[in-house]
Amino acid sequence: MIERAWWRGLVAAGLAAGLAGTAAAFLLWSLDRAGEWFGGHRWMVGLLPLAGWATQWWGERNGAVFLGTVLTHVCGGSAGREGAAVQVGGALATAVKADIRVGMAAGFGGVFGTPWAGFVFAQEVAGREAVWVCLAGAFVGDWVARGWGAQHTVYVISLWPEWWAVGWAGMAGLAFGLVAAGYRGLVDFVRRHVPVVAGGVIVAGVLYSTSTWEFAGLGVPKIASAFVEPAGAGDWLVKLGLTAVTVGSGFRGGEATPLFFMGATLGNTLSGLFGVPMSWLAGLGFVAVFGAAARAPLASTVMAVELFGPAVIPYALVACFTADFASRRAQSFWVDYSSRS
Repeated sequence: MIERAWWRGLVAAGLAAGLAGTAAAFLLWSLDRAGEWFGGHRWMVGLLPLAGWATQWWGERNGAVFLGTVLTHVCGGSAGREGAAVQVGGALATAVKADIRVGMAAGFGGVFGTPWAGFVFAQEVAGREAVWVCLAGAFVGDWVARGWGAQHTVYVISLWPEWWAVGWAGMAGLAFGLVAAGYRGLVDFVRRHVPVVAGGVIVAGVLYSTSTWEFAGLGVPKIASAFVEPAGAGDWLVKLGLTAVTVGSGFRGGEATPLFFMGATLGNTLSGLFGVPMSWLAGLGFVAVFGAAARAPLASTVMAVELFGPAVIPYALVACFTADFASRRAQSFWVDYSSRS
């Protein structure tokens, strides 16, 4: 009986991972098409408030996460994709009676092409259980997504500093952590005070009135450019504000890719102040802001290794864990201050 139950659990985990990888591939394809459509039909941003209303009306019905995420992107909302991948993966795992961490790991690994980070993320966020099936699920999800033709943007650190730059990684980590804390605080404020239709009006108004279309959607081209050319000094702040309003007001979509955007462009800007290679600090910001906001510094460090290679390990460890510390301390201070006010 025990052996039979073990096999049933293994089959369920494999099925969950395969389904999550398939869903991740379909999500990537769908959001690519949504981004292309919006790029050729900017007027769709005027429908963003209506999209928000539809998202709220649809509620928690089947398919709400996936369809809501696509709707957000086709109308120009500033959001990511991993939220849908992880949630759908978890839901699929639950549906086939597998551990939810398997679906989360497979969804994360499939949508980003980083299975080790997907495994660590699921363990770090949802608890350290079902370790081996979770690890296998992350790789199965990635393999299945790639088998369906999923492609992932390649980011390259083209120039590396000397070993002593680990100190600059720590200094930058403090800034990355404070930005993550600021983002979290703004999202909480928007969630309490800005309804979804008003959030759509704000985001649409900013994008249309300023023609800053590069801040709509995922913003992947802007992330890629942060590794090779100077970014605007306030690019990270614009993306922070638009994403906080989009996500906080109730639109569907993830936060990781916009957090990558904030971190990469902030690292790009700080590299000139610190006198360190641009692509190096953009890469550290890419992972550290996400890790601090998600409270997953180890997963973000592992992601850095998968994306940039083992040479990044000492710098990523310092940047990611310093950012996580700074973010937690800043949020704790704000909670204490608010409670005394």
